[in-house]
Amino acid sequence: SHPLSHWLHCFTGMEEKSIADIFDFIGFGRFQRCLLIIAGLGFMADAIEVGVITFLVQKAKEEWPEVEGWQLNALSTSVFTAKLLGSWIWGSLSDHLGRRLTFLLANLFLLVTGCLSAAAPSYFWLVAARALVGLAIGGIIVPFDNLAESVPESWSGSVCFAIEYFWTLGSLYSNGLAALVIEPLGWRVYLLFSALPILLACMGYFFLEESPMWLLDRGYDYEAWQVLQRISRINGKDLSNMALVSYAREADPSCRELLVPSLRRSLLSLSIIWWLGLFGYYGASLGSGLIFSSSGSFDYGELIFSSMGEIAGVTVAMCLAWRVSEIIIQPWFYLVSTLACLAVLIAHALKGPALLLGALAFILRAGSMGAISVTWVLTPTAFPTHVRCTAHSILYTAGSLGPVCATLWPGTTPLAVIMGSYAGANLVCAIVGQWQVKGLAARGAFDSLISDLHASNLERRARSSITRESRASRPTWASRPSWMSRPSWSSQPERSSNLLQNAE
Repeated sequence: SHPLSHWLHCFTGMEEKSIADIFDFIGFGRFQRCLLIIAGLGFMADAIEVGVITFLVQKAKEEWPEVEGWQLNALSTSVFTAKLLGSWIWGSLSDHLGRRLTFLLANLFLLVTGCLSAAAPSYFWLVAARALVGLAIGGIIVPFDNLAESVPESWSGSVCFAIEYFWTLGSLYSNGLAALVIEPLGWRVYLLFSALPILLACMGYFFLEESPMWLLDRGYDYEAWQVLQRISRINGKDLSNMALVSYAREADPSCRELLVPSLRRSLLSLSIIWWLGLFGYYGASLGSGLIFSSSGSFDYGELIFSSMGEIAGVTVAMCLAWRVSEIIIQPWFYLVSTLACLAVLIAHALKGPALLLGALAFILRAGSMGAISVTWVLTPTAFPTHVRCTAHSILYTAGSLGPVCATLWPGTTPLAVIMGSYAGANLVCAIVGQWQVKGLAARGAFDSLISDLHASNLERRARSSITRESRASRPTWASRPSWMSRPSWSSQPERSSNLLQNAE
């Protein structure tokens, strides 16, 4: 260890640790389980709001029979188009205001606009309300990145896979609720019940902590230390003999940093995978409605069964990731999705039995969900903390183009063209994913999260001190922690950077 760290340990009785070391000591406990549930509810809420589109389009056509063609497509297209803007807004806000406050704002906005949809007096206002819902759905990236930043390194991959189950639960909730509510009570009541998990996610805000990595990166060492102490107490650990290594970035977040060669290659390749991968995923989800519908009615049993394929996909992906790197398994899942799309197309063309179609649709949903969950897990690892949510929002914006494209098919488009396009999109993702394995991964392009967790060298500490002093002389609203942050109470004297300066 460095002589300065040894001197500090002898003088104060405290040993300086990186945030990765502290999280390893705290371990995975009650706090992380609660965070997983809270973040998962936000994930689930967004899945529900996307899932209702399949049923809402059909019911809107029944209530407003004069609506047809592109006007009917506008209901789903407006949601996914608004996500393009929403993901950019929420990602940027998260890097400036913090993960916690942004999580609350996004979910409150989603709750209000979801309920407004149920009260729409006309088709025009319904489309407008659903567009606002799409704007709110863009905030889905915030709880995911907060979760990735708040767990021990050894648990990061497993926990990020686990949150994907909540997306599938949201899909199952949406389909099951439709089967129980839409016919007897109507689509408006269905939309209101769909907002229940969103309300629970909003309530979870009061149990949520700000990301310690974000606070540390912003130069708020003491606030980050207070959060870590509260987390440790919840998990039954004591940090009284430890101190947190100071580290803050040198400049405010800027999209320009994403244009440096190393990050640019990651951003470009992941943008292609997000765009075409989500095109294939939403194609599988929306395509299930085409495959299992007849005479304007839905086979809810087949839809629910195929949706459960997503649980299998996430489970298989998580189990494989324990033994093999996520970057290795990503292209294989997209290849499975490609083959499943072609198999569904052939079985449907040959008028195969419903059991066969159901089994193939199950495999298709499993492959698509497994593939996109691996992409979700890989994304936070490729970018540093201060631009992580911004980069994630850019990628989610690119991904939002996929669902938009998946909803633009004219009503007369043959199923062969639709499913063939989804198969082609998944094949391109498999090729690009394999290129990432051979090129980017070998150069450490997906090690940024680990690097930030272990940041502890003296040069960074020195830059951190300079950064904090410069910020103190020019306070701005954007550089402060969330105004609704938990109050800090002192359980250990604040560490002073002067101690390090005097030692040097």
